[in-house]
Amino acid sequence: MKKILVPILKGGIAVGLVYWLIATKKITAEPFIQLWGTPWLTFFVFLLVMSGIIVNNYRWLLLLQGQKIRSSLAQTMPLTFIGLFFNLAMPGSVGGDVVKAYYIAQEQPGTKLRAATSVLMDRVVGLYAMALIAMVAVLTHTEKILSSPQLRSLAIFIAALSVGFTGFFIIGFSDTVRTHDLTEKFLNKVPGGRMIRRIYDAVHDFRHGKKQFIWGIILSIFVQSLNIFGFYVISVALHFNNISIGAFFFLIPLGLIATAIPVSPGGVGVGQAVFLALFGWYGGIEPSLGPILITIYQVMTVLISVIGAVLYFMRKSHGAVPENMGQT
Repeated sequence: MKKILVPILKGGIAVGLVYWLIATKKITAEPFIQLWGTPWLTFFVFLLVMSGIIVNNYRWLLLLQGQKIRSSLAQTMPLTFIGLFFNLAMPGSVGGDVVKAYYIAQEQPGTKLRAATSVLMDRVVGLYAMALIAMVAVLTHTEKILSSPQLRSLAIFIAALSVGFTGFFIIGFSDTVRTHDLTEKFLNKVPGGRMIRRIYDAVHDFRHGKKQFIWGIILSIFVQSLNIFGFYVISVALHFNNISIGAFFFLIPLGLIATAIPVSPGGVGVGQAVFLALFGWYGGIEPSLGPILITIYQVMTVLISVIGAVLYFMRKSHGAVPENMGQT
C-alpha cells in the first residue's frame, strides 16, 4: 500500500503546486508561446539541456574510471539517458541514479558497491559544484545578499554546504583518518558499522583516482556555469528586464539543489515554487521569471528523456529494473 500511496502523494504535490502557480498567474502561457515560436531560442534550450547531459555523463565516466571500473562512453551514455527518464518517472530527481548503478553493476560483475558509490559521488560532485558557484556569488555580492534576511540565511546554508562537502572529501580520502584507531573504534561500535565501513572504503578508494575526481569537479563547474548563462540568455530573449548575471549565479544553483529533494517527480512543482520564492526574495527581478525558467528547462528535459524511455525498453536482454530498485 505504501508503494502505491507515496508516489500518488508526491505526484499530487507536484500537480497541486503547478496548478496553484497557474491559477495565481505566477506562470502564464505568453513566455512559452514566445519561446516555441522562436526557433533559434527553442534550439538554444535544446542544446543547453543536451550539452549538460553529455558533460555530466563524461563526468560520471571519469568517476567510474577513478573506481577502476572499466567502461566507455558507448556504455554510459545510454545509461545516462535511461537515468534521465527514471528521474522523471520516479519521485525526486535521484531515481535514475539507482537505475544507473543497477545497470553498471550488472554489466561489470563484482562492482555493485563501487558502481553505486560512483553514482553517489557523481551526484555529490554536482551538488558541490553548485554550492561553490553560489558561494562565489555570495562573496562577490555580499552587500546585496546580506541585506536580506532570507538571502542571508541561504548564504549561510551555501557556506555550510561548501564546507561540509569539502570536509566530506578530506575525511573520505585521508589515509590518516581511515587508519586511525578512533575511526576503527567508531566503525566497530556504531549500529550498521559494517555497511558504513564498506561505503567508507568505497569512497576512500577514490583517492587513487584524484585526477579524475578533480576533473569531475571542473566539468561540473563548467556545465553548471553554462546552464546559468543559458538561463540568462533565455531571460533576455523573453524580454525580462533588470536582470543580473550575478544574481543568476546565486539563485539558479540554489533552485537546482532544491529540485534534487525527492518530493515530486523530477522536482516538478517544487522547483517552480522554490524558484518563485528565490527570485522574489532577491528583489529587482520579476518573481515569475523563476518558475518560467525552470519550467522551460524541465519541459525540454522531459522531451529529451523520451530517448531514455526508448533505450530502456530496448534493453530486453538485460531485463527490467526490479520493482524495489526505485525504493530509496
